[in-house]
Amino acid sequence: MQLVWFLAGLGLGLGLLAWSARHFNNQLERIIRNLPSDPYRPALSPLSRLSRVTLQLQDQLQLHEQELLGWQDILRRAPVGYLQVNSADNLYWINERACDLLKIQSRSWDAGPNRLLLEVVRSIELDQLIGQVRSDQQEHQIEWIMHLSERAQEWPLKAYGIPLSEGHVGIFIEDRTETKNLAEDRDRWTSDVAHELKTPLTSIRLMVETLEPRISWQHRSHIDRLLQEVTRLSDLVKDLLELSRITFNQAQTLKLQPVNVPSLIHKAWLNLEPLAQQRNLSLFYQGVEDCTLEADKNRLYRVFLNLIDNAIKYSPVDQPIIVQVEVVQSAEEVEGEQSLCIDIIDTGSGFSVESLPHIFKRFYRSDLSRVRGSAIVGNAESVSLQSLEGSDVIQATSVALSEQEQSSVLTPVGGSGLGLAIAQQIILAHGGTIRARNHPQTGGAWLQILLPCPQK
Repeated sequence: MQLVWFLAGLGLGLGLLAWSARHFNNQLERIIRNLPSDPYRPALSPLSRLSRVTLQLQDQLQLHEQELLGWQDILRRAPVGYLQVNSADNLYWINERACDLLKIQSRSWDAGPNRLLLEVVRSIELDQLIGQVRSDQQEHQIEWIMHLSERAQEWPLKAYGIPLSEGHVGIFIEDRTETKNLAEDRDRWTSDVAHELKTPLTSIRLMVETLEPRISWQHRSHIDRLLQEVTRLSDLVKDLLELSRITFNQAQTLKLQPVNVPSLIHKAWLNLEPLAQQRNLSLFYQGVEDCTLEADKNRLYRVFLNLIDNAIKYSPVDQPIIVQVEVVQSAEEVEGEQSLCIDIIDTGSGFSVESLPHIFKRFYRSDLSRVRGSAIVGNAESVSLQSLEGSDVIQATSVALSEQEQSSVLTPVGGSGLGLAIAQQIILAHGGTIRARNHPQTGGAWLQILLPCPQK
């Protein structure tokens, strides 16, 4: 009887074992079905196949780990700085070059792996770049000055931010010290050359003016042409010297006083109105009529003179030049911070896409990209100015131009290529910004100036 019970228990145990094995094999089959295919699947048991796939995955994981270590080694040895933050803005990884550029004690961040980037790197600009890259999910770059208050030193840096997976952001950091030094050397050399040219040009001009009355009328045109060229060179030297003074001294060269900006714009237009009358151009002004800023009146006047003069040169006949002035909230949305926004828009052909990044560079001229727009004569289509209803208009006097006069007027007068560079430096010295674009409505050039305007 005991033998019967033993055999029955044994049979039950074997049945449970067989059922467990079958259930286990079914589970293995479901797992293996989601794994990469194996050419030996029919010949091996599920457990053997799982062991084989596990070994393969371990080999792949090891290869990926070696590849990751290789890339980390490349970044560690790279001549540019690199750091990476996770989705919580904690410093995830940084190489030695970045530690050097950001003046961090090498590997000090290892002591706290969950430390915020701002706790390790005291740079608001870098933190803002990371936020912008993460929100836009595209590459961005900035240039800024890294200040070390304890050493009274400044380090010009440039950072490129790229979005990564899982909310991480990678930042490449470049030292701009050498570039800045080269630019300063170039500017000093240009200033020195301009100083050396100033005296002989003045002497040549005096000699030409002395000889002019003594020259017969048959050769007077040659003397006039010579005088024009000497004057042009003298103006170029003055522009170079002015640009050097503003670049090197910035705000120290400004003579601040209360300035009514709209009145200054009207004054600049009245100065240039004879040129506008030759092309029957008019000024459409819209915005505030009274806004006083602490600014350098003469230099700000030069900015408006340069920008309106460019608009006149490249505007077709019988078309408006638009100036809009309004007080806007600063982009940072800091309480009490406002900006005076000044838009100067023409109706020419605008800037070419290739020239836009270089508009404010010295000696850069985009005449070829805009001459076509200035060659429009006759009854050109009027620009729709729905947004300017009720605006103040300063209308230039109509002038009947003959075909010969139109041809002479429509030939753009080339400048030195320094006007926009000087305008940018003056605006920067006032703590503002200037931006060049093409206007979506008129298709012409659109220069936008933002100047600090504290609330009253």
